[in-house]
Formats: sequence, structure tokens, C-alpha cells
Amino acid sequence: MFTRRKSTATATDWDSYYTSVPPTAKLTRRYTTATLLRAIRRYAGCQSLKIVEIGGANSCFLDSILAGIGCARYDVVDTNRYGLELLEKRLGPHEIVHLHQQSVLAMSLEQPADVVFSIGLVEHFDPAGTRAAVLAHFDALRPGGTLIVTFPTPTLLYRIARGLIEMAGMWKFHDERPLMPAEVAGAIRERGEVVFRKTLWPLILTQYLIVARKHACG
Repeated sequence: MFTRRKSTATATDWDSYYTSVPPTAKLTRRYTTATLLRAIRRYAGCQSLKIVEIGGANSCFLDSILAGIGCARYDVVDTNRYGLELLEKRLGPHEIVHLHQQSVLAMSLEQPADVVFSIGLVEHFDPAGTRAAVLAHFDALRPGGTLIVTFPTPTLLYRIARGLIEMAGMWKFHDERPLMPAEVAGAIRERGEVVFRKTLWPLILTQYLIVARKHACG
């Protein structure tokens, strides 16, 4: 049973976002999906993986991952009831996929995963919350497992693009805080080792990708 989370005046209206996804997002998702699949295959393999997607309500990555990766289990964690319901309707009954209306800061999952990833999640917190959210990814990950995280980073291209969108009154992500890679990498190093990093320039609203491996001792 899902329960609706109250929002604040400055929070992103995710119900509105899932109701009307911007056309530009549909285009950039192809590049992000291809990048994500390459990272999973390179650093985690592609057979019998247990995967957790955090912030994955109505996931645009799920179908491609299920088609291209051998998944033993796929957990989707998000606080947004509406987006989870859309995904549930889209999937129908499914033995592999499990949906959880939970916050990244208060997750309770049955099994540790081989891969935990989030795309555009950790920037929706203040600095303390971002650190806590990054560390929470590791709580869902087995020792030696693979973490993949992306977030916006304030390149000149990002600042110009966001400024133009805000001037047009079309900016939806009011609590988005573009992050310097060092902030996220610093939190990751508390629990794991960074094995790959890359700026995703084709997304215009520039994103940064970090892949890490959780320390074997936990």
C-alpha cells in the first residue's frame, strides 16, 4: 500500500513531472541509458544481477536493463506514489521487479544488491542530506558490489542552459543543487573506491557519472 508524501513549496513537483515529461528528457534518456548499460556491463557483468534503482518511479531505464542485463531481481525505490503506480501499471505482474515507496534515507530492502544506482537523485538535498543519501546507497549494496550515480554539475554549459530555462519559466526541479564532483566522490570514498568517472556533456544540463566499488569489508 502506497502513501503519499507531503511536498513543500520549494520541492520538485514529481507528480507534475511524471504527468508531462519534457520532450528534451525523452531524447537525453537514450544517451543516459546507453551509458548506464555500458557501466553495468563493464563493472558488474551482465548475468544474474540483483539491481536496486533508487529514485526510479516510472523508471525509464528498467525496460532496457531487463532486456540487456541478466537480472535475478530488480528493486525500485522511490517516495513518489504516482510514479510508482505508473510503473506498476506499465509492468503488470512481474516476478523479478519489486517496488518500494521508501526514501533513500530510510530504505529497508530484503537483500543486498550487486548493483545500486541512481540517476539524478542526490542533488535534491542539502550538503548533509547529499552525503547521507550517497552513503545510503552503500547500505543496499553487498561488499564488493557496484555503485553508479549521476548528478548535475555546474559547468558553464549547465549554468547557461538552466538560466535560459528558468527565464522561460519552464524549470521544474526547484530543489536541484548542481554538485561539484568532489562533494559526491568524497562521500563515496567513505565506503568505497571510485573506479570510473565521466562528465556527460551531451546532456546539455551537464551531468557527472561516478562508478564505485564498495569496500569488501562492508
